[in-house]
Formats: sequence, structure tokens, C-alpha cells
Amino acid sequence: MRSRILPVLLLATAMLLRAQAPLFAPVPLVAATRAASPGDNALALAAADRAAEMGFPTVAAELYRQLLAAPGGDHARLTLRLATALLDDGRAAEAEQTLQGYVGWRGAAWHLRAALAAMQLRKVDGARGELAAIKADEVAATDRAWYFYLQGLLADVANDVNGAKDFYQLAEGAAGTNFSRARFILAREQARLRLGPVTDAEAETQRKNLEQFQGRKIGYGIARTYAAMLDALGRKSEAIALLQRQLATMPAEEGDELDSTRLVLGLIAGADEGAGRTALNELLREGADRDKQRIALQLLTRASDRDPARAEFRKKLDTLIGLPAAHPILEDLLLFRAELALADRDYAQAEDDAHALLQKFPGSPLKAHALGVLTGSAWAQLRYRTAADNAAKARAELAAGPEHAQLGVLVAEAWFRARDFRSAADAYAATLAEPPAGVPPGNLMFQRVLAEMEAGSLDTAQTVLDDLVKNPAFDAVNRWQAEWNLARALQTHDQTKAAYDRVNRLLALPRLAPGSLPPELQARMAWLQARLSLEAGQPEQTLKLVDALPAKLEGVAPALKSEMESTGALLKGEASFDLGREAEALDLLKKLRADFPRSDAAVYSYFVEAEHYEKQDKTVEAQQLFTKLADEFPDNTYAPYALYQAALQAERRGQDANFAEANRLIEDLVKKYPASDLVFYARLKQGDLLRKLNQFPQAQQVYESLVNNYTAHNDVILAQLALAECHNAQSANDPAQAERAIILFEHLRDRVDAPVDVRVEAGFNLGNLYARRGDAASAEEVWWKDVVYEFLVKDPVSAAQLGAKGRYWMARTLLERGSLFESQGKLEQAKEAWLLILKARLSPGEDLAKARLARFNLPETKP
Repeated sequence: MRSRILPVLLLATAMLLRAQAPLFAPVPLVAATRAASPGDNALALAAADRAAEMGFPTVAAELYRQLLAAPGGDHARLTLRLATALLDDGRAAEAEQTLQGYVGWRGAAWHLRAALAAMQLRKVDGARGELAAIKADEVAATDRAWYFYLQGLLADVANDVNGAKDFYQLAEGAAGTNFSRARFILAREQARLRLGPVTDAEAETQRKNLEQFQGRKIGYGIARTYAAMLDALGRKSEAIALLQRQLATMPAEEGDELDSTRLVLGLIAGADEGAGRTALNELLREGADRDKQRIALQLLTRASDRDPARAEFRKKLDTLIGLPAAHPILEDLLLFRAELALADRDYAQAEDDAHALLQKFPGSPLKAHALGVLTGSAWAQLRYRTAADNAAKARAELAAGPEHAQLGVLVAEAWFRARDFRSAADAYAATLAEPPAGVPPGNLMFQRVLAEMEAGSLDTAQTVLDDLVKNPAFDAVNRWQAEWNLARALQTHDQTKAAYDRVNRLLALPRLAPGSLPPELQARMAWLQARLSLEAGQPEQTLKLVDALPAKLEGVAPALKSEMESTGALLKGEASFDLGREAEALDLLKKLRADFPRSDAAVYSYFVEAEHYEKQDKTVEAQQLFTKLADEFPDNTYAPYALYQAALQAERRGQDANFAEANRLIEDLVKKYPASDLVFYARLKQGDLLRKLNQFPQAQQVYESLVNNYTAHNDVILAQLALAECHNAQSANDPAQAERAIILFEHLRDRVDAPVDVRVEAGFNLGNLYARRGDAASAEEVWWKDVVYEFLVKDPVSAAQLGAKGRYWMARTLLERGSLFESQGKLEQAKEAWLLILKARLSPGEDLAKARLARFNLPETKP
């Protein structure tokens, strides 16, 4: 199997596109930017629903519009919710237009909203007709309050006072939450203000009635009706003045009347400023009717969408929440302040208020809303693990249904973004058992497979994918993308045969109907089949598959087509090398460079040819190719790597002149590409070259520069180890160098975050340094306690973590330990050290161990 994988032609899968998340997720009190993934859509939908229920129809409508504009989605359900929000916002004409664009069966939900729109537009006969089309038993539980409210409006128009009152009470009773009940009370009050044509004579009659009943309880209601008439006649200032006079004379004992009058004044004058805002603030602060206080809270929040009104309102909320005696609607106040803070990206305040609500009111019906705030805040800050946890808790508060299913997607995607792929895979599996409308099941199936792969469970991923293929909802595009990603993962994990078999099975399936798959995806899969055939050791098959590629490129974009053709030519060159057809391979690579001179495949062809020379120990030819690549493609991504490889080829020739030449190439790399990620490794190699040239002070400077300037680099430990070895090499006549080496070796030996191989090598060198200084006891203690016992004898897990270098240094340690015992005449202990090499199968030292056992006539004793 081939070890080198061509780093081009990676498929831009749907997952990678979906992973581009907006920085700030939508929240009810601020418009969303975009919804880029199923998780984003689920969060936006939850925010929109929360906005609608809390009485922010303008924001809800904007969020629903954005969700409708996004690809996919449950358009029927979103259209009805948008129409509801528009009706709630008094935009009946827009609601009517939205309903006309509805695609699907026009059942009770559609007719109900059409009737409500007609009522707002004063099309009473139309509303009656829509009501007649509704079958009562088909009205959803969530719509029953609206259904009763519609009948109350029609009874009002028919002057059926008692009937209207009964229906309004039924609507309020059917409202599922305090927020919903407040919305219906508000809608009823707004409907009363939307009077039909009012004449001056009718207003005059009402004025006289007011004079007659002034100061009596019946007069308060008459005053509100007269104010509404004045407003309808365009005499708003008179209406406002009238209501202000009423409030000034009403006794405090008339709490209900005070609340109603303040509410009407707020509706007529408006909540933005002046008398209306003052009245609503008074209602919120000292009202007796909790529902009307919630209405005031909604209206004031709607009117506080920007500073200075927003800042002023947040201060008022601070005051009300901070009262010594708990405010009657404290949980509502906490939630609204949390939403305002979330909209202002004041995440700490938003989370504090949400947590306060949950702690003070553990059984609150607003619990799901508070958890929604916490989810939105965590998501906006990219704290996806916390978002997943809170979304799961919010989901647990909901009964099975559309919202419950949508939150399942949000939970799964949050775990995926948190890179907890095991939890993500389980969450996607649960979501597939309850798939939400509007999210293609194939997308979720693809994500399930991808999560299993990212969790490192490639066997499970294969089993899951094979099982999902049986599901007819698994569309061809998602299935092929899943197969592509799985094959690539298997390929990179040295399971080429399994990858090749999967791709072969997929491409052997009956041909799909035209248009079922993008031509680019089909072409890429055919190319991957050719690539895998080469890595599976079937170069003859590779040549056949590459020759068949042109027929697969019909309909492919020109740029991708050129890329596929160039990489196909490269594959043919590689296959020809594998078949021993050197001349043919060289001709193919030469033609590739001529036909596609600036392509990635042309650049990579130099690596392929150089690798061929490397295998033949033609290091000069390989080096020339690498330097040629760097000279001809100085701006290419691979140019610094080519210089690095050229240095390695020079080093392989093993003479001082070659080491010096390699060092010059390293300097060339560092000067030309100072920002390259290879600079660290190039400098590390430079230090090794200088040591080979016996230029230890210069090597020391290189290593010290790496240690000081790359403190956060993943492999800085290697530079520290090299520096310690550099000090050690200079320690024979310099005790200070020895002390520095000891300190560094001890540091690396004891670093629990260092690779095991590095700790073993440091331990060997530390013991060896002690041995050279004549401190046999310290050497023996370090070699046994800190190396052999710690990483080989004590813990089988640690022993299993030894890599090739670690096994080499462990064998060296045991060999030297045996030699130390031998020099002390302790042959039995020497025998134990050498036998341990055989028992642990430390192959780098087995032959030497056997030779030493035989030299002293010590039996090998089978391990």
C-alpha cells in the first residue's frame, strides 16, 4: 500500500458548507443575520417562536421571513407562523398576502388566519365565510384561543355583547401561558380601538353619557369608549387629555379601572414617549391586574428598540427587579431583561437573569424560555458544549412535537461543533428517530456518519452507513458524500483496501437517473477509485480507471475538469513507476508539466519523480528536482517543503560538505519563507546538521532560539531534548554544560505532557551522563526507576504507548544497564536486563541481547 496521499482534490462537502456559522445567533429582540445550518435554523426558529409568544411580533416576523428565504425548511408551517406574527403586529394586508402564497392543503389553520386578517381589514363577510369553512374538531389545540377570539370579534360586530364576552373569556382560558393570555387581552383592546366609521353625532352622544355618569364606576368605561371615538375621529390630543383627567380623579381603590384606563391611554398615545409611556410605566410599576402588567411590559419593550429609550427602560427593569418586596411578575421581568441583554450581547447579564429565573421559580412555565436564552448566549459565544446541555434541558421541558424535534437537531449540531463527536453521533441517532419537518433526513444521516468518523469509530461508521443505505430517505447526494468522506478517512487510517472496496461497490450500483447527482461528485468519486486502486497495489487497474475518467467529466466545471485531467495524468505516471516502466513514467510526467504547467499536479509530479530517485539512492537527482521545483514555483505552497526535502537529500550523502550544503538550503528556506510552518522543523534539522559538523556551540544557539521563540509550538519539547543533548555533548570538559544537561533531561523526564518516547530518551541520556561521570548508583537508579520500571514494567498501558524511537531507547537503556552490572560483576542482574529485552520484544536490541547472553553462556530463556 502506498504511504503518500495526494493532498489535492478534497471534496467541499455539504458538512463543510454548513459549518460556517454566524458569529451571533438570532435572539427574539434582534434581527438575525442568516441561518447557515440546521442547528442555526433550529436556534432561529426557537428564537422566533419565543419572540412571538412574548409579544414581539415584528421581530418574530423578520425571523420567520429569513427562515423562509433559507433553503429547505418547513415552508408550510413557517408561512402560517409568519402570518400569525403579522396579524399580531396589525399588518393584516401583509398577512393576507403571505397566506395567498401558502403552498399546501388549506385546512383549519389557514382559514382561521385568513378570517382574522379579513376582520382586521374590516372584511366582515369574508371573515364569516372563512369561519364557516373551519371544522371545530380540526382546530389544533394551539389555535383554539385564536378560534374563540375570532368568534368574539364577530359577535362584537353583531352587537352581541354577551356572546362576545363569552368568546373572549374562552380565548383567554384557552391561552396556554400567561404571555398568550396577555396577547389576547391586548388584541381585544386593540380591536376595540379599531372602531368602524364614527360620526360626530355618535361621539357627542357618548360625551353626554360621560357627563351624566362622571365620577361613577360606569363612567370610567364610558370615558374609555369616548376616548377611542375621539381617536378614531382624528382628535388624538383630546382623547389623551380626557384619559389623563380621568386618571387624575380616579381613587386608588379602583385598581382595575385604573389599569384599564392606563392601558388604553398607552395604546392611544403610544408607548414611545410622553403620556402613553408614562401610563404604561405606572401600570407596570403599580398595577393590580397581572395580565395588564404583562401587556405593559410587552408594549414598553417593543418601544425600547434603541437608545436612549432602551437604556432608560433597562434601568427601570433594574429598579423593579431590585425591589425589596418581589414584584408580582418578577419572573417575567427577569426573562425580558435577559432577552434585552442577549440582544445587546451583554451575555453575562442575560445568563445571570436566566439562571435567577430558574433558581427562584423552578416550576415556572417560563423555564423553557430561560433555557432558550442560555442556549442562545452559549451558541453566540461559541460555547457549544454548554449550548448542547441547555438545549437538551429545554427540549426536555417540551412535549413531543415540531419544537421538540427541532431542538434535537440543535443539540446534535452543538455537540458536533463542540467536537464531542461521540455525543453528536448519539444525538443525531436520536434526531433521526424524530426527524423535524424542513430538515432533509439525508442531511441528518450524513451528519450521523460524519460524527461517527470524527469520533474515531470507523468500523461503527461503516456499519451505520450500510444500515442507513436501506432507508429510502437517504438521498443519493448525501449518501455519496458520506461514502466519499468515509473512504477518505479509511484511506488516511491505512485501511486502503476497505476504502477501495466501498468505492468499488458504490460505483458498481445501477446507474442513477440523470440529474440525481452533481457531475462533480460523480467525477470525484471516479477519481478516488483510481487513486485507491494505486494505493491498493493495482497499478494496471489504475491505468484503466484513469483512461476511463474523461467520459466521467461531462458537465463538470472547466476548472475542476482541468484539475481532474492533470491529477489523472499524475496517477498514470505513478502507476507506471510502480510497474517498473520508468521511461514511460518520465514521459508522462514531462507531458503533464507541459500540458498543465501551473497546476498542483505538475508541482507534485516533482515529488513523485524525486521519490522514485530516492528509492534508488539517487540523492543528487532527487535533490536537483526539489531545488528545481523551488526555483520554478517560488510562490507555491510546496516550495518551502521542496527546499526542506532537498536539504534531506544532501544530508543523506553523509559527508561534511553535504551537511554544509544541506545547512545552506535550510538557510535559504528560512530567509525566503519566514512565515512557513516548516521554519521550526527546518531550524531543528539545522541544529542536527551543525552537530554532525561538530559545531556544537552553533547548534546550541539554534536550539535555544527555538526554545525561546516557539514556546507554544506543539513540538518545542523536541527542541528542548536536542538542546539537552547538545549540552551533554559538550559536557566532557565543561561541568557547567553537564549541569545544564542534567536539569533539562530531568525536566523532560518528569513532564507528564511530553510524549513517552521523549521521556524515555531523556531518562536514558540522564542515566548515561551519570554513568560517564562515574556515578554508577545514580545511573542505575534513573535507568531502573525512571525508565524501565516507569514505562515498561509498572504499567502495560505505558509500555504499549512506546513508539519506534521509545522502543529503541528502552532497548539502549537495558543494554547499558546490563553492561553496568557486568562491569560490577553482577552477572545475574545483567542477565535479567538483557532477558527483559527479549521478553518485551524490543526488536532494536534483541540481537545484541542474545549475543551478550551467549557470550557469558547465559541461556536465553524463552520470553
